[in-house]
Amino acid sequence: MKNIEFEGLTCFTVNLEIGHSPMSDKFGILILESNPQPDYYALQNFPPNTNHVNDRHIYLLANNQTNCFQDIVLTVSYNLKSRLHKDLRIFPGQMTFHNKDFQAVRINTTTTKDLPVIIRELQNNGVELMKDKKVATYSSRLYFKKFIEFIELESGVYQDIDNLNRYFFKISHKPNFDEFTIKMEKIKNNCQFHLFDPFFASLFIKMESVYFIGIYSEHCDQARFGDLKQQIAELFY
Repeated sequence: MKNIEFEGLTCFTVNLEIGHSPMSDKFGILILESNPQPDYYALQNFPPNTNHVNDRHIYLLANNQTNCFQDIVLTVSYNLKSRLHKDLRIFPGQMTFHNKDFQAVRINTTTTKDLPVIIRELQNNGVELMKDKKVATYSSRLYFKKFIEFIELESGVYQDIDNLNRYFFKISHKPNFDEFTIKMEKIKNNCQFHLFDPFFASLFIKMESVYFIGIYSEHCDQARFGDLKQQIAELFY
């Protein structure tokens, strides 16, 4: 097993299509769902990502602004994991909804049977969840935090030890996210770098902020990471 280079609570930023979940009716609160990893921009019938069909990514919006929201959600997550002896994946975050920013909770789950206890625990800790309403599918900018242990593949290139399909390319500064989106599309259209979904990631470690261009791919050729790293370096200098 490769050694962990560094670790920390990492902030992810990504744009995703979000829609109303049919579960909202059952719980009486607004539950949003996204396709967690969109199909790749594949050519010539290259196999698309398949794992995500078994993993639902759902989002709960907070109707109130809660102090130390991140700490509250992480505490709820740790307490429920310990109490239920389950690997619950509950992350604090923020998302745009009707052109406004809201505190939000992201839940990755293969089963929804634990949702009632998660919802109740959040509410008992002061999180007022938004009531159900009609929502058309829309594009949302999502921010969420999760603990990542990074292993180094080569200089400036890292892999998530818990998700080996997630890679991080270190850059020197934080780009504007619209700039990030445009430049990543340019990279995708060059040299057939199309077999991944991009995201931006950052964390604070060793008295400095560290920034990454992130990619998720089941099929990405690591042998081409040198070329991809050069493309990233040229556009995100």
